[in-house]
Amino acid sequence: MSDKEMIKQTLHLIDNWLDYQVFIKEIPGISVGIFVEDEKIFQKEYGYSKLEDKEKLTNQHLFRIASHSKLFTATAIMKLYHEEKLSIDDKVSKHLDWFISETDENMDQIRIKHLLSHSSGMTRDGETAHWSNHEFPSIEEIKTQVKQGISFFETSEILKYSNFGFTLLGQIIEVISGQSYPDYIQKEILDPLDMKNTVIDVDETNSQRHSTGYKIKYPKKDREAFRHVPARIMHSATGLSSTVEDLIKFYQAHILGNDILFPDYIKREMQRIQYKAEKANWGLGFSISELQDFRKIVGHGGGYPGFITSSGLVQDKKIIVVVLTNAVNGPALTLFQGILKIINFVTKKEKEKFKQKTEEPIKDFKDVIGFYISDWGVSLFSQIGAKLVLIGSADDDPAELLQIYKHDRDYKFIAPKDLPFASPGQPVEFIDGPDGEKIFVDSHKGKAKRFKVEY
Repeated sequence: MSDKEMIKQTLHLIDNWLDYQVFIKEIPGISVGIFVEDEKIFQKEYGYSKLEDKEKLTNQHLFRIASHSKLFTATAIMKLYHEEKLSIDDKVSKHLDWFISETDENMDQIRIKHLLSHSSGMTRDGETAHWSNHEFPSIEEIKTQVKQGISFFETSEILKYSNFGFTLLGQIIEVISGQSYPDYIQKEILDPLDMKNTVIDVDETNSQRHSTGYKIKYPKKDREAFRHVPARIMHSATGLSSTVEDLIKFYQAHILGNDILFPDYIKREMQRIQYKAEKANWGLGFSISELQDFRKIVGHGGGYPGFITSSGLVQDKKIIVVVLTNAVNGPALTLFQGILKIINFVTKKEKEKFKQKTEEPIKDFKDVIGFYISDWGVSLFSQIGAKLVLIGSADDDPAELLQIYKHDRDYKFIAPKDLPFASPGQPVEFIDGPDGEKIFVDSHKGKAKRFKVEY
């Protein structure tokens, strides 16, 4: 069975784990998509766009994708580089004549590649406190801060994440292209990729299309909604809004083997580690990380008032995962990594265990898969290939304690040997309850009844 077919076998498990995560963590809503090789194999929304009205989240609701905007800005810069309209070795001051300070000597050394790789040494966000007062700066405020000096380190001294730097890249795009940043991104990236549900910033023309973003939920209090906050001139760093479907289209253009936006040599350069640090590695725009057997994941995260998002591409497997949440404490990275850990489990770590050992038809366990509740919590049974599997629905890492049961006969199984505290080798079974629903019977924890997620 191919990796793609194996991953498709996990979708019931992934789907129900996500559903329970929304329930147990009281997340307002999430939107998730998975693309493998040449196909979007999964897309689903959970929870609400608007809690107050119980308005269900749909695939048409926009999410603020915040720092994912940097990937679009980096893509635009590298497109101009491919067209030989600029060099990433150009000094910023070559294109922005106002990028000068009498008190900041480091600024004269800052080049476009330093902005792309967060190695310029400059301020993260400047001095306008826009993440708390929700009033993002104008270009004149940016210029004033530049004149006063913006460096805290020399170039290439440390990896120092900077929204300010990507704001400057947006200005360079405007100077080089002769177009506004929104117009250039629309014409050169969004239109060629048919990204019809992506906007450069929130405004009165699109605010109703957005999901509502929510604040932290405190004990005994309902979540409060954020108002939508325009990023203004910082749109090139953090302003864009999009959907799962559109972000998958964007990542597809960065898979090697197509030249929709530019050739592979540009993609390789963007996805090559340009700055390696103890806590993070960066390419040109892309964050570069690894997770278990996935040694290279290129992607980004995003945080905006009311929204936390995470996405990435595993280039050698052609796997794209996108997770969008509409809460300021939405566990997007946890969910993103959880999905990849399940995929890794079934495609590499334990792949052989899911194969059918005989030529007999694979037995369908659909009558027993799902949630079961006992005094010890909620467990989720699913079927992957020829095997019945079990996870703890509330686990952040759904693959860590994933159990693969051996089929005995009918709906009787044997617990796996590799988890010492989970009754290894002992029989378990599913029996009919008085209402016709299945009951899971385990000599260790007793009976567990069917459970339905509702929120």
